[in-house]
Formats: sequence, structure tokens, C-alpha cells
Amino acid sequence: MAVNPSEHRTTGRVLDIFELLASSDTGFTLTEIAKKIGAPKSSIFPMLHTLECRHYISLNPNTLKYSIGVSMFAIGSTYVNNENLLNHITREMTKLVDICNETCSLGILDGYNVLYIAKKDSPQSLRLVTYVGKQVSANCTALGKALLCKHTFEEVERLFPKEVPYCTKHSITDLNVLYSQLKQVEREGFAYENEEFAEQIQCIAVPIMKQGKPMVAVSVSTPSFRNDSKKIEVIKRELMNIKLKIELLLRNSNAQLRP
Repeated sequence: MAVNPSEHRTTGRVLDIFELLASSDTGFTLTEIAKKIGAPKSSIFPMLHTLECRHYISLNPNTLKYSIGVSMFAIGSTYVNNENLLNHITREMTKLVDICNETCSLGILDGYNVLYIAKKDSPQSLRLVTYVGKQVSANCTALGKALLCKHTFEEVERLFPKEVPYCTKHSITDLNVLYSQLKQVEREGFAYENEEFAEQIQCIAVPIMKQGKPMVAVSVSTPSFRNDSKKIEVIKRELMNIKLKIELLLRNSNAQLRP
């Protein structure tokens, strides 16, 4: 196989082995593997031995052929579970947008930032502009407050050891005020954002819990002029519905959504 000069040689060979074995139902011998990936048998045998010990590949003692092992299947199954979980959540988010007519976002905590991992846009022309993959300081968003709601004050301090970033003049940069809001989220179940991430945008979020801790959070963002008490109640009701559905799914799943 062609060698990419920027690759780490040993790591590249391990991946070559995985890709080769995944392409065959019957497997390959040590000699066949060495020939097909263009590596000396003396170099790849220790790799094969370690991978076999860790059950990433298996060796048939009769044919002396290696094939994909149970550990690789476990990793593949986790990936499929994650994909299925995310697909299920985004379907629920689409239903929420159909009811609320506002933008719905899904985020996870990545250090002190919220990482947006899914988003369903409002059909209305004036809406929150963001994108999957964007990171925003957690203190500036309802998503972030929902994700931090189980943090202690000391844990919050460690996230922001020097200064607390801000997005607008309304962003919460006082850790005491932020922590007070996090305790409110813990008590009431909803996190609020009032033009703290973007001017003229308000947001409500709920933490999605697994084993007592927020795993992800879902939010609905609305231009301030479209917000009223009736719309807020609808949004909170639908966010609670999606929270209960996803948490039920998580109780029966080993999937994790991580950055």
C-alpha cells in the first residue's frame, strides 16, 4: 500500500492491517498480510500478536489466517449506536421545530465551550445563525448553562481560571451570578439565555441526563420580538417532551455523544 510521508509508519501499518482484514471474509496469513501491505513479516508480527491479545483480530489455529476480532466489532457497534442515537434525536428536533417554528440546537460540553453537534433551522427568515461544529463559551448560552448545571462552584472556577469570556454586553461574566443561574437550572429544569450569545436572541434549554449528569442539551432560540408568554410555554413543554423521550432512550443505550 502507498505510504503517506506525513503518517506515523507503525500506526499506518496497523490501520492497513485493519482495512485489509475488513475486506475479506476468510482472512489472511502473516505472509499474505506482509505481501499485501508491503511490510516485512518481522515488523508486522509483533503488531498482529498484540492486536490478537487485545481481541482486535483473531487467529484461526487451523488455517493460520487472521480476521477481524470481537473488539473491533464492539467499537463498530458503538459507532452505529452513536449514529442511531443522533439520528433519533435530530428527528425529535425536527418535530420540535415544526411545532415551535424556531431554531433547535443540540450541544455537548467540550472544556468550557459548548460544541454544537446538531441543528434544525427555523423556517422563518430571521433566526439564530450558527452551525454544527461551532464552539461558544458555555457561560454565554442556555445550552452551556444546562450542561453545567451539576457542576460545583469549584468545578466552574477550574473551567474559567483566568477570565470568563463574553459574546455580548449581556453575557454573564461574574462566576457567582453564573453559579446562581446553574443552581436555578438544577432546581427548575430549564436554562435561560437573554441576548448573552447574540443580540436580540433569547434561548431556553434543557439538560438531557444520563446517570444523574447532563450528557447533552437541547435548546430553542427565538428572536426577542417573537417571544411572548404563550410561545415560551409551548417551547418549554416541547423541550420537556424531547428531554423525557431522549432520556428514556439513553437508559436503554450504551451510546455516548462526545467531542
